[in-house]
Amino acid sequence: MKNKNGFALIGLLLVISIIGLLSLIGLRVYNGDQQVKGKNVIVQEKAKNTVVRSNVRAVQTLIQTELNERNISRDDAVSIAQNAGLYNPFNEVAMNTPEWFPESASTPGEIQITLFAGTFYIQGYGADGLLPEILTVKKKDLG
Repeated sequence: MKNKNGFALIGLLLVISIIGLLSLIGLRVYNGDQQVKGKNVIVQEKAKNTVVRSNVRAVQTLIQTELNERNISRDDAVSIAQNAGLYNPFNEVAMNTPEWFPESASTPGEIQITLFAGTFYIQGYGADGLLPEILTVKKKDLG
C-alpha cells in the first residue's frame, strides 16, 4: 500500500504558491491604481487652478472696463466681480456674493481683491494657497 499523504502536501503547497502569486499580482495592480488616482487628483487640481486663473483674468478685465468709464471703489469692484457669472471650480458654487472676493483669500476658489494707492491687485486662491500670479489694474486720472 502506498501512502497518499505526500500528494496532498504537494497539492497544498502548489495551491498556496498560486494564491501567493495571485496576491502579489493583485497588490501590484492595486498599487498602480492608487498611483494613477494620485496623478488624477493632481491633474484635477491643476485644472481647477486654471479655472481660478481664468476667473481672475475675467475680474481684471471687468474692473479695467469699468475704470475706463469712472473711478470705482473696492466695494464697486467686488460688486462687479460678483455679478460676472463666475463659479468656484472647487465646490461648483456660483460666486455671486461678496464673500467670494475678500481682501485676504483663504478658501480655494476665492479671488482676493485689494486696492492700494490707486491700484487694484487681483489674485486667486488655488488648491494649495494663493496662486503666484497677481494681476493689477490702475485707476486712471479722469480729471
